[in-house]
Amino acid sequence: MEPLYETTMINTGGRDGEVHSEDKSFSLNVKQPKQMSGEDTKETNPEQLFAAAYSACFNSALDGVLKKARVENTGRVVKATARLLKDEGDGSFKLGASIEVEFEDVDTDKAQQYVEDAHKLCPYSKMARDGIEVELKGTTK
Repeated sequence: MEPLYETTMINTGGRDGEVHSEDKSFSLNVKQPKQMSGEDTKETNPEQLFAAAYSACFNSALDGVLKKARVENTGRVVKATARLLKDEGDGSFKLGASIEVEFEDVDTDKAQQYVEDAHKLCPYSKMARDGIEVELKGTTK
């Protein structure tokens, strides 16, 4: 499948390092969350980055759902929560997530339907539901 868009991020130092885009338009230091490292830090972590991207993507999918339903662009807040979970199967870790959308001026049944419809469209939701294609390549200099 031909990509519509592609971007690359580069990490050095793992969870206690930095991440940046190839063109340097994005650059952040990353640090393990306090619950994993014991350090209280104001730097971001991979789970926060995932939750930020998921909430933005989901909100865009919701735009499409609301336009199709001919709903005026109602005020809303999309909250994505990422959870790092212990994988009981092999003792490693896995990612979990939840999405909560708070609407203005939309009844509860309609709000739930819009969220479920957006979940069907959002690429992050599809990845969470169906998995993601990953190409792996190890190289040397």
